Amino acid sequence: MMNATSCYETLGVVRDATPEAIAAAYQRCLSELRASLNGPNPPSPERLDALRAAYQTLGNPASRQAHDAALSPPTPLSPAVAADAGERKSHPFAFTGSGGEYFRIWIVNLFLSLITLGIYSAWAKVRREIFFHRNLVLDNSAFSYHGNPIAILKGRAIAVLLLIALTAAQNAGPLAYGLAVLVLLPVAPWLIVRAFRFRAHNTSYRGLRFSFHGSYRQALTAFVGYGLLAAISFGLLFPLFYRQQRTFVLNNLRYGSAQFHCTASGRQFYGIFLKPLGLALIGMFAIGFLAAAGGASQLLLPLAFGVGTMALMLFLLPYIRVRTTNLVWNHVTLERMGFSSTLAVLAYFGLLAGNLVLLLLTLGLYWPWAQVRLARYRASCMSLLSAEPLDSFVAGESANAAAIGDEVSELMDIDIAL
Repeated sequence: MMNATSCYETLGVVRDATPEAIAAAYQRCLSELRASLNGPNPPSPERLDALRAAYQTLGNPASRQAHDAALSPPTPLSPAVAADAGERKSHPFAFTGSGGEYFRIWIVNLFLSLITLGIYSAWAKVRREIFFHRNLVLDNSAFSYHGNPIAILKGRAIAVLLLIALTAAQNAGPLAYGLAVLVLLPVAPWLIVRAFRFRAHNTSYRGLRFSFHGSYRQALTAFVGYGLLAAISFGLLFPLFYRQQRTFVLNNLRYGSAQFHCTASGRQFYGIFLKPLGLALIGMFAIGFLAAAGGASQLLLPLAFGVGTMALMLFLLPYIRVRTTNLVWNHVTLERMGFSSTLAVLAYFGLLAGNLVLLLLTLGLYWPWAQVRLARYRASCMSLLSAEPLDSFVAGESANAAAIGDEVSELMDIDIAL
């Protein structure tokens, strides 16, 4: 068995690394091995064995504790590992667009989509995505969007045909509708994979594109398999279903040859969902008790209960959105880099409430400013953590992408996402 010091060095982690950091480091090392298999200097089989042994040692609390007890003092890390383990610099995201600029895009998109009976909506989406991508800035460089309106129009035509088919089946009767759902259910993962591939491939940063490598089987498991489990368990397995969706997307996403990896656990998702559920139950019982104690009539009691429940849900939904977003991105790595998300529940809720009031007062015309305010707040709470300059990382990934070849030959030419 390898000694504990070499385990830490092999995985490139510090002695006090968390289990999540160890798992992320193991996945990162595996990704690097896979990327170098077809290179001029492929890794030896012993390298893979060493990685597996290190992860098994450090991934088990008992074996890790036994090995740590034998260490005194810690062996200095190699220069390369020390650079990775050193303090990482925070590169904050920023959104630079204005509500007035987006209003001009939005109002033209709305007008042309209406007079063309929705056909222009594909071009409208491209204009919208270009605006939000080019105004999302990281390290003084903006993202770019390259979507083709014709591809989006094809996807929307398919979506409309599927909707018409489902509507016709529903009108024909419950049996026909049920059969139609069963027939279309296996098609959904195929469409989901195509949509993610399209969106990733048409997004770039500093000239280097993203790519998505999820398979149909993975999508079928994440969206249909876990979705059915959540349904038949009456929602008890919904946190796992939610986690599988997020990890399916992130664990199959690449920037150049660098692969994203999310280590958020199901237990952590349950911790987020169970707290608001308990609060909602307490709140509903409290509302019912107060209404009954106050001598409310049979008409006012359900009304008070319904209004109170709706008020709780309006707060709990932003709570879940904020907490799950922070959980996911704080457990995402991209090779040797990490992310930090610091959304605040009250600030996010206040932003949504303010946007809603202004939308009502302006009869919906405030929508562009509302979207820009949300984009600006989300970007301000997100940072990329890296121990090396982003210029060198991007340059290295550009070289790797050119060396291993572009894998988008299987990319479909439609975007089903609306």
